[in-house]
Amino acid sequence: MEVLVVKLVEGLLEELCKTNAIYVSIAGPLKDSATVAVPTFVGGSVGGPVGAVLGAVLGTGILGISKALGYGDYKPLMTALKEDFTEQERNNLYERLWERVQGFVSSPLNHAIAYSALTALSKTIEQNPEVMENIKNELKVALGKKNMALC
Repeated sequence: MEVLVVKLVEGLLEELCKTNAIYVSIAGPLKDSATVAVPTFVGGSVGGPVGAVLGAVLGTGILGISKALGYGDYKPLMTALKEDFTEQERNNLYERLWERVQGFVSSPLNHAIAYSALTALSKTIEQNPEVMENIKNELKVALGKKNMALC
């Protein structure tokens, strides 16, 4: 794939992350909080203050073990793509995303208008929820191969 297309799609993803079209969810931190809070609450209800402390210890232990097993690492999308994907894997993802996006762009894209094309692509995606869904689906598939999830 052409280097310009890789840079264009990478810039598009960065722009979408900035505009919160692709955003980091609070679902992960909420699950972690609940992992500690629920045993603390149950322990406190059953055993009073001592039960609450034991419940908190249990919940913290569960959370610690899950972290040690690799669950619950939260990274921004672009950081995950750069740190956890090889260059070939990233380029394959960008190529698939490019194939999904280019059909919605009515103007021709070439070297001379690459950066203005980024703006045009962002606007196109804002106006077409189907394109955004396609991008999210491709990201979910790629992240799923690394046991990661898009929140």
